[in-house]
Amino acid sequence: MRVDRRWLAAALAAVLLAGCTPEQPTIPSETATPSPSPTPRDFTVSTTGPIRTTDPALALGDTDVLIGTNVFQRLMQVQPGTGELKPDAATDCIFSSETVYECTLPAGLVFHNGDELTSSDVRFSIQRALRLDGGGTAVSLLDSLVRITTPDPLTIRFHLGYADNRFGYALASLAASIVDEETFNPDTGLSLEEAPIGSGPYQVESIDPEEVVFTRFVDYAGPLVGVLERIRLEHLPDSVAAETAILDGTTDLVWRSLDPPAVERLETEITASADQATAQGFTRWALDGTRVTRLAWTPESTRRTDATLRAGVALALQPDRTLASLVPIGVEGYLASFPIGGRPELPEIKGKRITLTLRYDPSAPGHADVASLLRARIEELDRVSVRLVTEGGADLALTDFPAWVPIASGWLQSYLDDPLPGSADKLAELDQRARSTSGDAKLVALGELQKQAAADATVLPVSQSDGVMMVGRGVSLAGLPFGSSGQLGLWGLRHG
Repeated sequence: MRVDRRWLAAALAAVLLAGCTPEQPTIPSETATPSPSPTPRDFTVSTTGPIRTTDPALALGDTDVLIGTNVFQRLMQVQPGTGELKPDAATDCIFSSETVYECTLPAGLVFHNGDELTSSDVRFSIQRALRLDGGGTAVSLLDSLVRITTPDPLTIRFHLGYADNRFGYALASLAASIVDEETFNPDTGLSLEEAPIGSGPYQVESIDPEEVVFTRFVDYAGPLVGVLERIRLEHLPDSVAAETAILDGTTDLVWRSLDPPAVERLETEITASADQATAQGFTRWALDGTRVTRLAWTPESTRRTDATLRAGVALALQPDRTLASLVPIGVEGYLASFPIGGRPELPEIKGKRITLTLRYDPSAPGHADVASLLRARIEELDRVSVRLVTEGGADLALTDFPAWVPIASGWLQSYLDDPLPGSADKLAELDQRARSTSGDAKLVALGELQKQAAADATVLPVSQSDGVMMVGRGVSLAGLPFGSSGQLGLWGLRHG
């Protein structure tokens, strides 16, 4: 310890002048500098889904959709639990005539950068999405649209080709997200280097391929107001990393990401615990029946038009199939149309050996195992081999991505988007009938669509199971914490 020599000399002199035997002086200690308190960790959401784009018109992957759901507003929103359609950015949307769907904006809406949000921005956003025409996105839900007019800054009129009862739902899909006309390129997608500018409850503070930091948008005007000030979304490489984050307590919420063995281990720990939680306080949030797994023939497959092969693949999967329609159980209009169970007789595949490619997403929990099981079943067909791939072109694609809007026609969209040539006219007629009628007539048309889907066998249901979300100690969800596609809404998160 360093001693102040001047103080020590003065103290000794004083003692000597007093003629006393000097005592050992008390040396004052230096004031201890307190250790800096660790910076509190941002509330962290972890997921294995990669970050590929923040452009809502092009988003396809789960994490990209999560970002778009929270950063951008849409005119309408769908409540996933009930399928009820409610306003989001709009104050109201109604059919002002049989084929005109009119929406009104409130005054004072602004984007994250302070730019005013008007009807011109809405028109620009919809036209831009149609122009970019992202394959596999929700843009085809807007296919009844003929033109858009904006008589004033707060009014948007959508002129339709027919009375489309699904159009309000289309305006709740991610493709209908409202972007800033002043900052978005009308002809190209947004790169990851460009921060997305929306008007949603959360804005992006920083972004890179491994994480996004959101902050609450204080000027947000809408029904989905955020509570947490900062949220960090991190990309983890796999289920092992996600499980480790739970065990170490370095995250607050894990969205999807965990494969079945990891879920089983965590649920075993939860069940055995006196407080029904893991050592770090994690519990499983109920997402009943929200994960729907499918196997689809891709439009680019040269084998897709082989009716015998399509039928053979459908029959080969039948013993393991647990969902009997492209529309999930619990959705209005569901009709069991695909056979399930049993031991069906497989057709004979003649000619040279056929090698099919089956693509799966390695970041999707459990997909590798499911793909291997499906391959084994399909290879029970004579002269058929299946090669598994994780990227590039393929004949078959495994997916568990939800519908863009959680109604029957939303779940049928992927089938309707790529019809077989011989079914195209029939599907177009049935689809329009389902979208322009109500009551029993609508249900009959939806049922016919599901029957035709089973006959065509281009998109095959595999299973419907519970989604996976693990939440840490003190974490809860309130209000309507999920977006129109069932995606996690950061606005619903609470902590403490």
